[in-house]
Amino acid sequence: MKRRTLVTGLLSTPLWAYLPNASAISQQTDLVSALVNTPRDTLTADVVKQIRSGRIRKPALIKALLSAGVAHIEPRPVGFKYHAVLMVDAARRLSLQAEGIDSWIPILWNVDYFKHSQARSLRQSDWQLENASAHLPLIGQAPDLFTRSMQAKQWQKADQAITRMARSGSMYAAFELMLEWAVKDFHSIGHKAILLSGVVRCLEYSGWDGSETILRGVTYALLADGNVTADKEKGWWEKDYPENLRLTHKIPGSAFLPAAPEKATEHLLKKVRQLDARSSSELAAERLQQGLPMQCVWDAVFLAAADAVMNRPNIPMLHCITVSHALYSLWQRTTNTTMRRVIPLQALSYIVQMKQQRPGSEWNNLDILDLKAESPNSASLANQLDQLGSTIGTDHIEARDLLRRYPLNDGWWTLKQQLNSWLLSKSNKAHDFKYGAAVLETVEWISPQWRTPYLAACSRLLMGENMPDSNEGQNIDEWLGGAFS
Repeated sequence: MKRRTLVTGLLSTPLWAYLPNASAISQQTDLVSALVNTPRDTLTADVVKQIRSGRIRKPALIKALLSAGVAHIEPRPVGFKYHAVLMVDAARRLSLQAEGIDSWIPILWNVDYFKHSQARSLRQSDWQLENASAHLPLIGQAPDLFTRSMQAKQWQKADQAITRMARSGSMYAAFELMLEWAVKDFHSIGHKAILLSGVVRCLEYSGWDGSETILRGVTYALLADGNVTADKEKGWWEKDYPENLRLTHKIPGSAFLPAAPEKATEHLLKKVRQLDARSSSELAAERLQQGLPMQCVWDAVFLAAADAVMNRPNIPMLHCITVSHALYSLWQRTTNTTMRRVIPLQALSYIVQMKQQRPGSEWNNLDILDLKAESPNSASLANQLDQLGSTIGTDHIEARDLLRRYPLNDGWWTLKQQLNSWLLSKSNKAHDFKYGAAVLETVEWISPQWRTPYLAACSRLLMGENMPDSNEGQNIDEWLGGAFS
């Protein structure tokens, strides 16, 4: 990541001095102001100083990054420069998997990347999230007003409704209201699902208080790119949701039992490879109606996503991993029975559509079903990790072969920590963090028999020991070593 000085015109005086003596909400406001107004070339040093002194804790910095990002980076489209917002939860999850000073690497990377993205947004449009309206609906009227306004694409009224929800309502009530708009529209190749999933999870970690700006910014982003007029043909990103919604009545409650027969998943995956998005969803709904467990559908989604990355390892296709991960995370959290049924069908449609709509480059003709686990390697775990470190990112065939023979059942925790460590120190793009964090968590969501082929296929875009360290990875010992505790 290149270092650039923020364009002139921003205030240059940091506000750190005010943090210790203020209330929690006031401290949060001052922290956001410091992120926004401190020049890029001094911000990291200022943040490091405050971390060392104990004035900044991770939960507060995570929430401040979200607040600053949604208010000062234009989410039209929800991608590109907006990745400074989209990656916050990935940085949080990778950080919490680590210990000591290394755990700060992805968050400090995110701090600097926010400044880069803020400057880019300022150059392009000088957009900022407008102040909240003084005229808000009653709390009892806010949910219905929000839904009607989102349907009509009326930002001002939707903003008033979500502002009232942020001030007076429940976080999960707001989440359920926003959920449909995150999962129905894939216009920005699925980034809206990633956004809502990440924001809710960050707020679960950092706390609900002071989240008004965050929810307002998310609402503005969820309305992005959705202005398709009646006389204009809908794009693929809008066609599947109504059809998938229609199929939900076929899915019985018994589909949510945990069993996931291996052969049933394998059969579904093979069929999906041959069908378009609508036919894939219809097949899945029919199988669920006949008794197929929902976990088989999710396993097929995850495997198809990993298969796509292995066969076409580029940035558009890696979103099959990050979006399927986000949709599953949203699915875990909703209690809405319709959403519980439609989200897996949306995930399946998305994977099929991405493969069909974004051919981009040659398909490698590899098969994830060929990557099932083999007899474990007799070498010690330490030796196997050394071998993986030297092949991941350099020799993709050898890395996949090593992972097939790695004892994942007994050695997953050790391997996860090592992969996480490489992601911390080597990642140098927002997509590195988003992708890696999604893979590590999805391994634990997919059925045990599919974890080895999933991880082996995904290893194509993971970080290994021989890849260069990021600036933060190179300097973290100097920044936070020594007396830091």
